[in-house]
Amino acid sequence: MGKKSKAGKAKAEPAASEPSPEQEIPISPASLPLERLDARALAEFLELCFADRRLLELCGELRLYSPGYRLEAMPPNQVARLLADEARAAEDAARMLDKAIREALRNPVLEGKPLTDEHYRDLIELFTGDPLQHLARVAWRALIDDDEKHRAYALSAIEIGIEALDAPAKAKAPPRKPQLPADVQELRKELEEARKSGERAEKERESLREQLAAARADIAEREKTVADVREELSQVRSELTRASAEVGRLTAAGEGRALSDARRLADENRSLSERLRAAAEERDALRGQLAQAQRTSAAASAVAPAPAEEEALPSAEEAATFLIPIFTREFYESIQRWDRRMQRAAFDKVSLLARDWRHGSLRAIALEGLPGYYRIRIATDVRLIYRRGEGNTVEILSLIDREDLDRYIRQARTR
Repeated sequence: MGKKSKAGKAKAEPAASEPSPEQEIPISPASLPLERLDARALAEFLELCFADRRLLELCGELRLYSPGYRLEAMPPNQVARLLADEARAAEDAARMLDKAIREALRNPVLEGKPLTDEHYRDLIELFTGDPLQHLARVAWRALIDDDEKHRAYALSAIEIGIEALDAPAKAKAPPRKPQLPADVQELRKELEEARKSGERAEKERESLREQLAAARADIAEREKTVADVREELSQVRSELTRASAEVGRLTAAGEGRALSDARRLADENRSLSERLRAAAEERDALRGQLAQAQRTSAAASAVAPAPAEEEALPSAEEAATFLIPIFTREFYESIQRWDRRMQRAAFDKVSLLARDWRHGSLRAIALEGLPGYYRIRIATDVRLIYRRGEGNTVEILSLIDREDLDRYIRQARTR
């Protein structure tokens, strides 16, 4: 390795003496995946790419600062680390550093050519031009290598560059900055100030780590609270599901009872209709007997006037529109809560409904959502519900308060 390094230096000297204007070298469009380097490696890579003054200029362009410290008094590695942390945290800083690196390095070493392990070892040991930027270009080439095992040479190149950068300091040589102060005491003062600044930065970093740990603990506690709330929500949803199932079961049972009551009422209705039909036949028979008796009486007394009952009978047209009222059990149960005046008024309205269901005083209105159901006005706040039956019948259903009309409609829909 030592022989190759000497050869590389020998080759580097004539190359450095030859003019090579950077403006003639085009900037490579190759990718620059800085995210593949951690914060420390990225900071060291930036030290290889830029001189100390350029690092400070980039901090100024990004408006970076360290609270309580002057950037000019900080060591270059800390300035580079400040830039690396900002690049990993902000996309605009990463884009700016990408542009600055491309302008400084121009292109990776041997771009587009396949390289082997031997090639990388030779490139690392044989320097051309600026040795630090040469190693940075080698690291760039290793980062974009298609073979992942070759990407490790990026860290090797960066490590060798940092060792070369720190060698003068270890040998107690003058710092790499070209503009050194003449006064040795001033230099020592600046070095001591830089050391103290580094210690303060380390303390501040430890404080930030503690704050980060506290924030992570708080996040974990909040996540636990969210998990508890989610579990409670899951329990509430399961209870709601069980309650819905129970409501469905009760609803189905209620529908079954309603169907049973409807069948029972239908049977009672048929029985009452049969009794009413028999009573009507008996009434017609009695009327026939009465008419026969009256005709017999008229024959015995020629001067006697025609019976007044015949004149009181309705005409055939009036009888054709007559509706037979069928009073349901629900109706008889509903009138129990009303006084005798309201009961009398209800029966009067039923009588008028049976004679002429179109009469204007009834104010019959169809119920919305219940086909065949109607209501008529008995009093200001009292309504009578009825339903047109088959043929010439009308079912008298219920006598209710006007405020209970909506509830009655909802209950009737579920029957």
